[in-house]
Amino acid sequence: MDTLFAPESAVWRLHSDFSGLVGGLRALAVQSLEPRALAGVRQFSRFGKRPDERLRETIDFIDTITYGDMEEVRSAIAVVRRLHEPVNGVDPASGLAFSANDPFLLAWVHNAMVESICFAYERFHPGVDRALYDRYVEEMTRFADLIGCDMAEVPDRYGDLSHWVWRQPSLVVNEATLEAFNVLERLRPEGFVGQVYPFVMRWLYASLPSWVALQLDRPVSTVEESLVWVGLKMGGELSMSVTPPSPRRIRAQSRYAQENADATR
Repeated sequence: MDTLFAPESAVWRLHSDFSGLVGGLRALAVQSLEPRALAGVRQFSRFGKRPDERLRETIDFIDTITYGDMEEVRSAIAVVRRLHEPVNGVDPASGLAFSANDPFLLAWVHNAMVESICFAYERFHPGVDRALYDRYVEEMTRFADLIGCDMAEVPDRYGDLSHWVWRQPSLVVNEATLEAFNVLERLRPEGFVGQVYPFVMRWLYASLPSWVALQLDRPVSTVEESLVWVGLKMGGELSMSVTPPSPRRIRAQSRYAQENADATR
């Protein structure tokens, strides 16, 4: 089957887990620490005014690249690239120019997302062999290449990726960052995650480096972090038991099953 990822892939495993959505929400927070990436969102995106709608579109895009056939994947990526074309400007805080199709900024957005999804899965599933995360990071480089990332800036191992993300010299917390986090707090995701979203946000703050949480003035005590984690873990387990897979995943599973049946005849 002509797809970017197969059912046995690490990508299917991580993206189908409740932690994948939690990690994706964390990625939005991490991405906002890069001032040029954030300036593009603030000046051109609907995220500030209609964040729930923009989040649904992002989730659908990730669902497409995860489970869609290559025609669907290439079409979705082409749409994103076209939407990025007019997104050019200057970040007023730093004075730095930005372009949404800049291969480096695409690498930043990609790496922050992949690192956050690994981070969340690792917290939800302690003890999992770290080789799984290396495999996930390596598999996701296929997507990074298709969307136009500077592949010299896209590590293929989890440890290297995490180091790359948190060693970027441009990361900052400023007024624009605070505004972005206020928007994140107003989000109300669809499905079960929306019911536990206050826990998600508190966990998110606790998951960030201390210098970020302190500058955001969102410190999380050890006791609060423990209580939040209990609520979030219980919510995640319940969500996995009651939330059906996406229609696109069901179709992909059906196609793979049919192909396997045809191959054994």
